[in-house]
Amino acid sequence: MIRPVLYVDLPGIIYSIDRRARSKQHEFANFVCWLEPVENRVSLPPLLRNIFPVTTAARTWICEDHWHILGFAQARERPSRLTWDLAYLASMVNGNTSSDEVLTALLEYVLGMASTHGILRIFAKVEDEEEREEAGPYELFQKMGFQRYARQLTYVFEPGSQLGEYSAPTLRRWNRHHVWGLHQLYRAVTPQRVQMAEMLDNSEELAKLYVGSLRPLPTALARGDETYVCDVGVRLGAWLRLSRGHGSAPHQLSLMVHPEHAELAEPILRFGVQRLLERDQRPIYCQVREYESLVINALRSSGFEHVSTKAALVRHIALFATNPRTVPALEQRVVYGVKGLGTVNSRQSMR
Repeated sequence: MIRPVLYVDLPGIIYSIDRRARSKQHEFANFVCWLEPVENRVSLPPLLRNIFPVTTAARTWICEDHWHILGFAQARERPSRLTWDLAYLASMVNGNTSSDEVLTALLEYVLGMASTHGILRIFAKVEDEEEREEAGPYELFQKMGFQRYARQLTYVFEPGSQLGEYSAPTLRRWNRHHVWGLHQLYRAVTPQRVQMAEMLDNSEELAKLYVGSLRPLPTALARGDETYVCDVGVRLGAWLRLSRGHGSAPHQLSLMVHPEHAELAEPILRFGVQRLLERDQRPIYCQVREYESLVINALRSSGFEHVSTKAALVRHIALFATNPRTVPALEQRVVYGVKGLGTVNSRQSMR
C-alpha cells in the first residue's frame, strides 16, 4: 500500500541513517534519488519556516506492508506550482518485496499524483551511469517516459587548498530589477535542448528558483546567504550566489558566467571562496552543468575537485483536454538529445 505522510522530512532522516550505516559497511536503504548536502538546505529554522513560508512545498509518500516501510518517495514543488522535483526515491533493504517492484510502484504513484494535481513536468536527478560499475537506475526512469537532457557535476573545495591571487571584480548586490537580466544570462548560457526541457520562460519564476524569495529578508533571517551580479552595461556578465553552511552542512557557491565574458569566471569564483571562508572554514560545494565550461575551468584552476556526476531527467505529464481549441499549438514530438554522452534518443508523444 502507498499512502501520503505528513511532512517530517522522513526521507532526509532515513538518508542520514543510511550514510552512517554505510560508513560501517552496512546498508539501510537503496537510494535512487537523493539530495546532496547542499541541496537539502533550509533557509530558515523550523519555527520561523512556519511563520515565513518561503520554502517550496514537499509531498512524501511511503510504500508499506503491514506497517513495515518498504520504500518512500518525496517530491518538492517549484515556485511556479506547476513543476515537481523528485527529491527522494528509495527502497528499504532486507524487505520481502524486490527493490525494483517497490521503486516502480512508487514512481508510478508519483506520476499519477502529479497528473491529478495539475503538474506539467517532473524533474529528477540520478547517479550517472558512466559513474557506476553496475547497471544504473536510468532504465527504470526511461520506462516511465523520463528523458535525460543534461548532466550535473559536483565540485568541492577543501579548506587549506591554495587559492592563489586574483584581482577583485566589481560586483553589485542582487536587486529585484536584475530579474530580467538574470533570465537573459540564463538564455545565453543554456543550450536550447535544456531550455526546452526546463521551460523557464518566466523571468520571475527563474529568479525565484535561482535566488529564492524576491523580497529582501531581514538580516537575521537571511542566514548568511548573499547574491551578487556583475553588470557590464548592456547585460549581466555574471551571477554569483553564496550560501554559508550551518551545523554539519557545507558552504555552497553557485556561479553563472556569460560566454562573452569568460575573463570574469575565475576572479568572481575566487572572490566567492574567500568570502565564504573568511568567517568559517568548511568545505565549499559548487554544482554546475556539463555545458558550463567557463565555470568548470575556473573551478579546476582554483583547487576544486570533481566528486560526483548526476544525470538530469525530465518527464512531461500529459493532461486530458476535451476541446482541442483550448490547447495551444504544441510540437507533436519532443526529443532531448545529449550528444557525446551516450544518450539514447527516445520519443515521447504529447497529444
